[in-house]
Amino acid sequence: MKKKTITLTILTFLAGATVTFAGTNYYADLLAGQKEQIKQEVEEVYEVRQAEMGEQIQHDMVMVVETERQRIMEEAESYLNQKLNEQQQGRMNEHTAEIQAEADRILEELKIEIDQLFEE
Repeated sequence: MKKKTITLTILTFLAGATVTFAGTNYYADLLAGQKEQIKQEVEEVYEVRQAEMGEQIQHDMVMVVETERQRIMEEAESYLNQKLNEQQQGRMNEHTAEIQAEADRILEELKIEIDQLFEE
């Protein structure tokens, strides 16, 4: 009986190992058969990601261009305002100097006339 049990156990083990080997081989062959399909799926994912990346880069570059355009406009306007203020200040200084010179001339004439009043 012991011999029979041992023999049956060995036979069961061998049968199980054969089935397991055949099953493993089947799945390995199944996976190997799908190699081309897997390769195509990977290539499709690559192409989709490349397209998405291209769109993202284009979007980002448009944003960079717009940001730089705004920076240029702000700096140019600031510089223009600075130059206009300098020009305005220069003109005001010229006019102020002319007005002060005329005021000084008139004041001197008045002083002369006032002095003449006291000489009489």
